[in-house]
Amino acid sequence: METKLEGIAAKALSEPNLVFTPIAHHVTKELIWDSLKHISYKTAPGVDGIDVETAKKDFNSWADEMITSIHRKSYKPPAVRRVWIPKPGKSEKRPIGVPCVADRALQRSVSTVLNSIYEKDFLNCSFGGRPGRSAHNALASLNEIVSGKKVGWVLEAD
Repeated sequence: METKLEGIAAKALSEPNLVFTPIAHHVTKELIWDSLKHISYKTAPGVDGIDVETAKKDFNSWADEMITSIHRKSYKPPAVRRVWIPKPGKSEKRPIGVPCVADRALQRSVSTVLNSIYEKDFLNCSFGGRPGRSAHNALASLNEIVSGKKVGWVLEAD
């Protein structure tokens, strides 16, 4: 499976103008299983109440149906469970959505395929939502630039 994604990455790198239109066939049962294995047992279940352990145990009963619906372009993600969590140092709460475990595994699988295609196109100075990069990397890069040169202005951004 990994060699298939490595092949996609190599093709994306060697042919930067290539348009990858059909990618659903790269989302396989094996990739979804691999993605499911990376989800922590500590994560909360979605609206269906199924936790990670149960999703792994019942994997063969739901994965084939999910793959078939994806390939038929009929996949409908389950509702997302709304949870309100406290904001640090405030009395307010903010909403977050908790998808079902199976849907999280699918999201991670699609992300893996898309990363194989698009990671080669991003600039080194791009940090948001990229594997192996974080806000800490962005701050370290900014610090290096600001401390190494005379800077006339800095833009604050989120």
